[in-house]
Amino acid sequence: MITEFLLRKRLEDYLSHTKDQNTLYVTDLVRCPRKVKYESEYKELAINQIYEPFTLLGDLVHMGLEGLLKDRFNAEIEVEKEKEVQALGKPYKIKGKADAIITDKGEKIVIEIKSSRSDRGIPHLHHKLQLQIYLWLFEVKRGILVYITPDRITEYEINEAMDDSTIIRLVEDTITLRSSPRFEWECKYCIFSVLCPFKKT
Repeated sequence: MITEFLLRKRLEDYLSHTKDQNTLYVTDLVRCPRKVKYESEYKELAINQIYEPFTLLGDLVHMGLEGLLKDRFNAEIEVEKEKEVQALGKPYKIKGKADAIITDKGEKIVIEIKSSRSDRGIPHLHHKLQLQIYLWLFEVKRGILVYITPDRITEYEINEAMDDSTIIRLVEDTITLRSSPRFEWECKYCIFSVLCPFKKT
């Protein structure tokens, strides 16, 4: 009963997300461009990912901490925003959803929550880049990256928003499929590696 509810909710949430043409999510800019492309071309494989227990665990961690932040800090939860940039002669929308935004002494702070199997190598570069894009998107100077792992609960402050030129370069890399993969370790966890000619082994 509960298992069915959790899995059905994940599926409904996944299917409810639609991406307009010339729209990129913040997460698209910090992961393999070819994976972004394959997710729309091979939806059957993409849907399989939602049944991974670890990703469900991550969702539950997010929901729990977001609720606590709302109660304790009066945080805004799942805050969405979009901005437009010009890349390769076309307008592109960058859309993102911050896990939480809190206000401390009049200053807004973007909170990004991450769950991980271990605390090895944290904070991860792609997570730092993601938070820097959120700072750019929300025009905020301060962000906190919160990690919850079996070994450690910790946070890292990021105080430098990504600049416009770097955002445009990331958009161009995503559109042209350059930098596929962005990080060599991505292929190890990618469901599309079974068909990708750019797989790193």
